[in-house]
Amino acid sequence: MTPPAPLPALTLSHDQAEAHDAIAEMLRGAGIDLDAGSTRPPREGNTKVMAVTGKAGSGKTLLLAEVVRAAKEAGVGIVSGDYEPKKTKEKRTLAILAPTNKAASVLRLRGVPATTIHRIIYSPVYDPEYEKIAEWLAGDGDRPEIEGLSETALDRAFAFYQTNNSVPGALAAAGLRGSDFITGWKRRDDPLDLGLVDEASMLDDKQFEDLKEIFPTLLLFGDPAQLAPVNQSGKMVFDGLPAPSVRHLSRIHRQDADNPILDLAHALADPALEFHQFERMVEEKAAQDDRVIWGQRVEVDLMARSPVLVWRNATRIRLIQAFRSVHGAPEDALLEGEPLICDGIELPLK
Repeated sequence: MTPPAPLPALTLSHDQAEAHDAIAEMLRGAGIDLDAGSTRPPREGNTKVMAVTGKAGSGKTLLLAEVVRAAKEAGVGIVSGDYEPKKTKEKRTLAILAPTNKAASVLRLRGVPATTIHRIIYSPVYDPEYEKIAEWLAGDGDRPEIEGLSETALDRAFAFYQTNNSVPGALAAAGLRGSDFITGWKRRDDPLDLGLVDEASMLDDKQFEDLKEIFPTLLLFGDPAQLAPVNQSGKMVFDGLPAPSVRHLSRIHRQDADNPILDLAHALADPALEFHQFERMVEEKAAQDDRVIWGQRVEVDLMARSPVLVWRNATRIRLIQAFRSVHGAPEDALLEGEPLICDGIELPLK
């Protein structure tokens, strides 16, 4: 099996660097020094929560991955949803969480060992005999001798774990079934240590309170532009945090640097921007870069392969009607392959 692709080396922008410094300061106070690469035993105290917010592409996942990398280098152990190392007073631990398995799998594909919140709240109970294998794989015990399990099977389990960091997957690679080594499930009674939550905009208040009971140090990563969870009155859990505890990433980095379209998109985020000002910006960008085209009228062929930006709904409707007329589209039916986009419109039932 091909190992997950590592994240690219992180080059911090100004807002990312500020967020990273704030995170490092919070973790240093909690006994995990990312800069020095060292840890000290945790102290009793109130739950500390910090949030990093930003739209898609602003670098939240890269920042999360960098914190995980630095924490592991400092000696912090990773707690997954399938196996938890035996706790000691000195050992610091970290769990990377997401509200859904899909969100967690996106992180895992990028080399970040994430699990779901549910799998942290409810953990498997291992058969004591097979738990010896889990301890060995996690580096907390010697290579075991298990009756009925060959050395070759243990080698397969070890090789799988080195690539995928999954105890159930490693045991399955050794030829075992889940019913062989998992005897049940239990709700977590004891707290953990440090929790990093991706896609935190999906959290509701109940999940947030559960996480605060489990993790004395909690770091949230979320997109404020997404829809809030149901029954949240349009608010997300990080909206209630005090301002110093929220770091916002405002610059989008997912596309190439020096992208004129992204520059214009960032300009549109300014509520004080007037139409004539933006129009002038588009004209200037078009003169500087051929990726932006300035025209006094819309070209139908260009409109068929490139988005057209308009300011008013009335203009949008006129353009759509003109475009469909040129292509001979009927007024009461769609052409084959023609997209239909509805935004808050109730279509009549027929």
